[in-house]
Amino acid sequence: MACVRSVWALKYLNSVKNVFTCFVSVTDQNKKNYVFINQAMSWSSAQQYCRKNYKDLAMIENQEENTEAQNAKPSNNVVWIGLYREPWTWSDGSRSSFRNWLPTTGLNNVDKNQHCITENPQHQWADEFCNIPWLFLVLDWTDSPAGGPSLWVLLQLTSTETC
Repeated sequence: MACVRSVWALKYLNSVKNVFTCFVSVTDQNKKNYVFINQAMSWSSAQQYCRKNYKDLAMIENQEENTEAQNAKPSNNVVWIGLYREPWTWSDGSRSSFRNWLPTTGLNNVDKNQHCITENPQHQWADEFCNIPWLFLVLDWTDSPAGGPSLWVLLQLTSTETC
């Protein structure tokens, strides 16, 4: 029987395209988890992706959830969240009462055609054309296996050798 030694290295998540940066920290049942998806899509494509692989686009309903969502994404990205208009509704069809609009131009609604919402690097929201590809945040309500915190990392096999 042959012996094989393998060397694994932690791959920096932000340097890899189309890799999910998944931060899941579940301590209470039904606590929302936000997952950053490092792949640009239109709002509707992002919604379909989220519904197929997680739960839905991010729904942020209070300041605590806003902070959690902010922590789930790299600070320099603009991302889709699950809010669209009119009236302001989350991707799952529920009404939205919490807002975090960009003070100056958050609701400019150019040509009355900006119906989907992005979150900017300063974590403020703005309306945008829905067909523009942006990265996005996913809502995931799954519990971690042991009920405690977990972190997904990407490992890359860097070398193998036969002993």
